[in-house]
Amino acid sequence: MVRTRTVGKKGQVTIPKEIREKFGLKEGERVVFEIRGGEIVMRPEKSGEDYVEELTSVVKKKLEAPEPAELKRLYHGQIEERLS
Repeated sequence: MVRTRTVGKKGQVTIPKEIREKFGLKEGERVVFEIRGGEIVMRPEKSGEDYVEELTSVVKKKLEAPEPAELKRLYHGQIEERLS
């Protein structure tokens, strides 16, 4: 979805209705602007609860991931199994 808007005198831009609805943006909610290369990226600001949930998920995945030596052992075990 691509939409074009004009920047007003105070640097304000209206977010198109369909985009506000898709992301559940309501009046008073905060958004984050990021510069990525030559682009400006806008996204809803994550609440503290969302951030904690995302961080917990990353940590949990990291704790469950096998060590590189274990991955190598599993990989070679599968190769040997297929060749047998």
